[in-house]
Amino acid sequence: MFIFLLYFVSQFSTQYQNFVHSPQSDSILNHLTRGECHISDFTDDPVILWFWRTHSGDPDADSLLSKIPMRKNFYLSAVLRWEAREARNYETASSKLLLATHFDHSVIENFLSLIVLAIKYRKIDHFETAISIPIFTNFRNQVFIVTNFVLLLFFAIIMSGGIYILVKTVYYLPVLSHRIDPQGHNKIKGLIPFLLLLTPVIVFRNLYLIIICYSLLLAFVLSTREKNWLRVHIIVFLLFSLAPLPLGHFISFLQHRNRSFQLYEMVNYDSDNMVSATTDKEKELLAYALRQHGKIEEALLLYEDLYNRNYRNAAVLNNLANIYFHIDRFDLAETLYRNAIHSQDHGEIYFNLGLLKLKNIEYSESSYFMEEAKKRNFSSLSKDPIDIEPVNDDFLQITMSETSTYSGIIKRIYFLPILIIFLITFLPVPFEPPFHCNTCGQPICEECLKKIDTEIICNDCFTKFKSAKSGEMENSLRAMVMRQRLRLDKFITYLLNIVIPGAGLIYQGKNFVGLIFVFFVMLGYAPLIFSHLFIRPVGWVSLSLNPIFIIIALFIAALSYIYSFAYIRRIYASRR
Repeated sequence: MFIFLLYFVSQFSTQYQNFVHSPQSDSILNHLTRGECHISDFTDDPVILWFWRTHSGDPDADSLLSKIPMRKNFYLSAVLRWEAREARNYETASSKLLLATHFDHSVIENFLSLIVLAIKYRKIDHFETAISIPIFTNFRNQVFIVTNFVLLLFFAIIMSGGIYILVKTVYYLPVLSHRIDPQGHNKIKGLIPFLLLLTPVIVFRNLYLIIICYSLLLAFVLSTREKNWLRVHIIVFLLFSLAPLPLGHFISFLQHRNRSFQLYEMVNYDSDNMVSATTDKEKELLAYALRQHGKIEEALLLYEDLYNRNYRNAAVLNNLANIYFHIDRFDLAETLYRNAIHSQDHGEIYFNLGLLKLKNIEYSESSYFMEEAKKRNFSSLSKDPIDIEPVNDDFLQITMSETSTYSGIIKRIYFLPILIIFLITFLPVPFEPPFHCNTCGQPICEECLKKIDTEIICNDCFTKFKSAKSGEMENSLRAMVMRQRLRLDKFITYLLNIVIPGAGLIYQGKNFVGLIFVFFVMLGYAPLIFSHLFIRPVGWVSLSLNPIFIIIALFIAALSYIYSFAYIRRIYASRR
């Protein structure tokens, strides 16, 4: 934990780092430790408050920090979430999370952690705090939500197709075993090819390879309608073996593998990381970040370079004018403000021009521009000019312009075999339709079947009926065998539906309804079972999200079980 805290605290502002390495920090620490002064004497100094809480864990420091308005600090918020995760009681975890929200009120980790805390300790008031967090205004949050939601949809669709193939394999596996050895045989001999067909599961232990193998086998025995469903799933696999371009860019952003995240970090966090900007848009964002970090000279050079190369949007003109305002070059600042007004209608520009007029003791014009700013829904109590901040579209533009190394949901190595199977489904195959006994329903090969008029029965049923001494006894034997067949069919159907709600419906041939159930169940199960497939942003720290996932999965599973079993009962009721 010490290493973790050291990493994030090292990202704190240079003001804090300078204080820690100065003799003043040792002096203040000694005074506070000996009781010669109290932490309440430093209520307006967040640096000393944080320094003291780091060394003492004093809850008074947390209380005082929560009352100081501060520029949001992602790193200290992460430290507090880590402390909340390690807390052993509700009160400590709650206070840490609330302070984390104070340090950064927009990150989605705080939102999710508060919901987890509310669920875990049954505290409804934390839901209200979580809902008040504006998570959808933050570009990082938007990318995180969109990326993982799309991945969740893709995964649910892929798993639905995989479950369809596996369920149909369960149904047709006995038939396939007869196709391997279409000779007269007994049940024990028939088990040998049956076991051979299980080798993909035993040997590969790879879901994609297992699905590919059984898809190939099913292509030879499925009916036309079921083949169409197989083709749909194969097309989905083919599409997902290609890299969705926007998703790849978003994943690179979240995993800190491109410049757009570094620029986003500099603009929005208290980070001293330097980025080598290449495009005009990147230089604009970098200049804004440098200005926010107090590096006015470097920001001025970048803004002037953009201006001289005719990159003159409202943000560049306004923010450059603000720097000129700061260094008392008022004539240049006013010219730029007026040019910015003609470029784009921003309330900040009118406000800044009003401040400039106030500075020059031109009260009537100052009032005019302040009123114009209010008409554009902008007002501020600041005595300094306001920069036009970068918007989410700026970061999106940079993110989408960078190269992506993302290789797709499914590895491209599977593309060719899946494509071959898709083409095979359209070829006329020499396999005859599968034979089933009309009485017991078991699959039989051509050598084993017996025909009585138009009825096809297996050798076992033929022997039983042949031994019947009367027609009444034969009918009784038929009814008994059919009841056994129905019980076995119900057992398999209910067993599959218990494992995955909807799988039983697919087994019964209700493919569309069954796939809908399976899809929604996979949406609920995926975050719990395959959590490693989802993308967490760099610097992700939160309470364990399992309570949220468990509640969602239980809710979806409960509804799916109720409605899918009710549907299965209706199927059997209609067959009576």
